[in-house]
Amino acid sequence: MAMVLVILIITACIIFFELPSLKKGDTKTVWTFSILLTIGVVLNIAISLKAIQFSPLDIIMYTFHPVSDFLKTTLLKK
Repeated sequence: MAMVLVILIITACIIFFELPSLKKGDTKTVWTFSILLTIGVVLNIAISLKAIQFSPLDIIMYTFHPVSDFLKTTLLKK
């Protein structure tokens, strides 16, 4: 639970320091910043609470495994 508090404090610091410089710009930039920060915070909290245990490598393997199988069967035919 302490890790969640640390994540939220760091998020508050990021918002405190970065949001004023973004308000001068476009609202799309502020929305993009907010959405990406929220996604990052939610994923970090879920990982710190052991709710999600995944690796980006799992997504890559899931994506390229069919391609790998296809190339093996096509190129290694004898």
